[in-house]
Parts: sequence; C-alpha cells; structure tokens
Amino acid sequence: MRARLCTALALLPLVLGGHARAAEDEPKVITLFCDGMLTPAYGDNKPADPQSLQKASVVADLNEQTVFFLGYVAPIEGVEGASIHFGGRQIVDYGFIVEISGNIDRATGHMDATLVMSDPMQPRDSVTAKIKYDMVCKVNE
Repeated sequence: MRARLCTALALLPLVLGGHARAAEDEPKVITLFCDGMLTPAYGDNKPADPQSLQKASVVADLNEQTVFFLGYVAPIEGVEGASIHFGGRQIVDYGFIVEISGNIDRATGHMDATLVMSDPMQPRDSVTAKIKYDMVCKVNE
C-alpha cells in the first residue's frame, strides 16, 4: 500500500503539469465570424423589424481583457466557464456616447449584444438609437 501511495504522489506533478499546459494552450485571442439578426430602435420609436446581419467579426482578447465588435472596444467584465461578459462606454464623433454590452457563449457560439447611442446635447431624449444583436458565431480557422 505504501508503494502505491508513493507511486501516486510521484505521478501527481505529471498530472497537474498536464492540466497547467492545457490551460496555457487555450487560445488567448479568439476571432469569431458571426451571422444573425439585429433589431434597431430609434429615439422613442418602437423597435423596427429585425434585419439580417452577415459576417460580423468579433475579437475577444483574453490577454488584454477586451472585445472588439463593430469598430468598438469594450472591456471584458468577466469570464465564467465558456461565457465571456463584456461592456463599456466611450465617446465617439461629435460627442455621441456609445454604450455596448454583451455575452459570448464559447460552447454554443451564441452571442448577444446591445449597442446604445446617446446624444448628450439632447437631454430630454438622449438615446438616439438602440440596436440589439442576436448572432451565432464560429471561430476563425
């Protein structure tokens, strides 16, 4: 019995080392190509009919903790298992404010995101556009 325990303890670093290498081998930059639907709403208007969205690219950089989507960069708020949660706010041309938030499920390839554009010069109705995205993504190979 003591021999088995010694053998098991001797193999433990090899097993744990294998798991550490597997985590190191995971991609740190994930490039996705997505197809799906977008649903826009402008100002106080109800959402328009969904529209087809084709070939949108998304780059999740786990090293930099950012997601690049539609020309915007949003910080990664958290990674839980296969899910990547992201969101952020930035000021763009003419002082407009863009807020983007979303989730990427690496296991299923589903991604949902919401982009809200606001005009700070219009305090009564500062939201000028809100677009919801519902997509299925595949890893670039």
